[in-house]
Amino acid sequence: MDRRTFLNNSLAMGVVIWSGEKLPKQLEMSEAQVKDLFAVEPANSTALIFPQSVASGDPQPHGITLWTRVVSPQPGLIQAGFEISADPEFKAIATQGVAQTDASKDYTLKVSLNSQSLQPSTTYYYRFIYKGTASRTGRFKTLPAQTTEVNQVRFAYLSCQDYTNGYYNAYPFLAEEEIDFIVFLGDYIYETVGDTSFQAGIRPLPLPSGQPGAVTLEDYRFLYQSYNSDPNLQKLRERFALINIWDDHEFANDCFSANTPYQVPFFNEELRLSANQAWAEYTPTSVPFEAGKDSQASIQIYRTFQFGNLLKLVMTDERLYRDGPPCDNLEAQQQRYLTNKRYSIPDCPERNDPNRTMLGHKQRQWFFNQILNSDCIWKIWGNEVMTMQFKLLSEFATKLLGQQTPDLFLSFDQWDGYPVERTLLFETLKEARVKNFVTISGDLHTFVTGYQKVNFDDPQDEPIGVEFLVGSVTSSNFARSNALDSLKVPLGPIEAITQMLMTSNPHINYFNPTTHGYNLVEVTPEALICTLKAVSTITKPGGTLSILKVFRVPRDQVLIEDITPV
Repeated sequence: MDRRTFLNNSLAMGVVIWSGEKLPKQLEMSEAQVKDLFAVEPANSTALIFPQSVASGDPQPHGITLWTRVVSPQPGLIQAGFEISADPEFKAIATQGVAQTDASKDYTLKVSLNSQSLQPSTTYYYRFIYKGTASRTGRFKTLPAQTTEVNQVRFAYLSCQDYTNGYYNAYPFLAEEEIDFIVFLGDYIYETVGDTSFQAGIRPLPLPSGQPGAVTLEDYRFLYQSYNSDPNLQKLRERFALINIWDDHEFANDCFSANTPYQVPFFNEELRLSANQAWAEYTPTSVPFEAGKDSQASIQIYRTFQFGNLLKLVMTDERLYRDGPPCDNLEAQQQRYLTNKRYSIPDCPERNDPNRTMLGHKQRQWFFNQILNSDCIWKIWGNEVMTMQFKLLSEFATKLLGQQTPDLFLSFDQWDGYPVERTLLFETLKEARVKNFVTISGDLHTFVTGYQKVNFDDPQDEPIGVEFLVGSVTSSNFARSNALDSLKVPLGPIEAITQMLMTSNPHINYFNPTTHGYNLVEVTPEALICTLKAVSTITKPGGTLSILKVFRVPRDQVLIEDITPV
């Protein structure tokens, strides 16, 4: 895109960007007006004007998306300046501009830019300025040029940060890590605020509507405002660019493309659109929301990021296009954990319907194109829900439930509910001899590592890739569910349940459902190393950080090596 076209497009979106001292004609401001716009009074209170601070996301070799939200005592159109510099003191400005917002966007400001003034593999600092008040300073790093040889990429990934269930104690530690960016795999917010089956109510958060779950656009906006007001989360967003996708709770628990999660009848197509709009407004992403279209056409969040010759990151959407739960089993839609009989699901013919899809046909073909046609050494799939088979063998289910019971799947909300499509994905990768395929996943609130296979029930079937699940930041996991007073079936010690699950799923080589934290990934031409880190507590502020495990995947081998320091 040439500079003139980009300026015209930016102006249409309420943004004008320029580099150097010459102001663009489209700006319609004098030099004196611009100087006044960027003047900063240090004594002004930043938190009052920018209560959710700043964030950046979707980095590119020459681009980034900047985000903030402005609160002004004067309603109406708000016009703010922004600056990007290679130094935190903003002594030399690389790019600057003017952006505007109003109530229709809940006063959120997003600036998506692609400028030759930004160089690849470079750290930049940015801030917004409104009427003499500067926001806190944010930081991001641009991607390497796609044609360059890259020796190392380091990033963290997260999921499931239920605000009501605990404190973000992992984030001060993560903010100090030496990484390039952060991937968030979904459940950034939770649409419910008082579900006692999995929300402890440690930090109460009543919705504007007064309902137990979001029922309006204002409810969703309030949730994002509240989550992003957390100081630990703000620090993290200020320090690193984010690459976000959603999971279910950005709309409704275990949602699917019919947009009618029956367990809460008021969820509908209109509310799905509200959830899409709020996500687009409050997420630092270049993904636009197109009002006036239906929920599936209004937004597309699946996209890719390339890091030179080293790594291609493929992010998918496994909620907006998926079919509903199989087996005509409404309880499957309410699945959380194996806590009583209604949450344990036997197999059924419908599960193996060849037409069932999680990705949707268009996205699935796009996924194949991205993976099969990539020349990068490593192909990483940013995936919401676990791809590996996850069930409880009959012998354990019978013992647990006190009656003869077949093998039970723990959730058809995961890829176990879409086994034919999963087989198609893995068979296609296997036949194409795709090497160095690694999947990063969230959703289960548990640290899990293991192997992806075409046939999980065949011990002789060679794996095609490896999967690393990250535990939740705060959201309730197996260990907390095990302690709930409302359990109808006593599960016994969590160690015993863990052993049952690992024996039932021999493709899983590590399973830890007792803690919370994040994963770090270091990618080099020789290997991929995944480090699992956990915090000591989420029920009160503070805590310590520890390493659970360190795993290494050698280049051109489907192998998980445990290299955890002793």
